[in-house]
Amino acid sequence: INEIENLPVLVKKIENIANFNYQLVFVDDGSTDGTREFILDYCKGHSNAKYVFNDSKRSLLIADFVGINNADGKYIIKLDADLQHPPEKINEIYDNLKKGYDIVVASRYKNDDAKTKRNPVRGVISRVAEFLAKLILKNAKKTSDPLSGYFGFKKGLNLPINEKWRGYKILLFILSANPSAEVYDVPYVFLERVKGESKIAKGIDYIRIYLTEIFLAKRIEIRNKR
Repeated sequence: INEIENLPVLVKKIENIANFNYQLVFVDDGSTDGTREFILDYCKGHSNAKYVFNDSKRSLLIADFVGINNADGKYIIKLDADLQHPPEKINEIYDNLKKGYDIVVASRYKNDDAKTKRNPVRGVISRVAEFLAKLILKNAKKTSDPLSGYFGFKKGLNLPINEKWRGYKILLFILSANPSAEVYDVPYVFLERVKGESKIAKGIDYIRIYLTEIFLAKRIEIRNKR
C-alpha cells in the first residue's frame, strides 16, 4: 500500500539486475498515492507484468498468498516494495532454486555477510520472534531466518492458507506445510526503510497477531508431519 516513492525504483533495479526471464506480479491493497496508477501504466507497457488490486487493506500474509496464486512461473521470488529487500540478491536466489533447492531464504542472520544495522528495539523484537518460531516450529529450524520476508521457492509446494487469516510471515506456513523441502540460505543485509511507512502493526496488536500466526503454523506442521 502507498509505495509510490519506492516501487518505481525497485522495478528499475530488477530490470537492470535480473539475468533470467521473469514475470512481475504486483499486489496492491488500496493505495491512494499514485501506486496503482504506476502499476497500471507499467503493466500496459510490459507483457511480463500483471497485477491484483484488492478493494481494501488485507493482511500481508494474504497479500503474499494472492500474489503467489497469480504467478505463472516455475519459481517464485517474494520481496517487498519498500527497498528493504535488496534486489541484488534475486539472481543468487534464482540460481540456487535451479540447483534443486525447494526454498531459498534470503537471511539476515546467515553469517557475517548478513550483518544488519537496525534500530536496536526492532532488532531485539525480531530476534525474540525468531527464537519463538524455532522453539515452536520444527521446520523453522531449517533456516537461520524463518521470519524472512525475502525468499524464493518452487511453485507447487503445499500452501494451505485460509484467506480470512491475518498475519505477516508466509514463509512460516510454507516451511510448516512442506517438511521434506530442501532449504538453503543466502545472506543479505536488511535495509531500514527510507521512504514511506511500515505496514506492520505495532505493540500488543503485533504480538497478538504474530502468536496467532505461530500456532496456526504449528497446526499445519502437525497435520503435514511425515
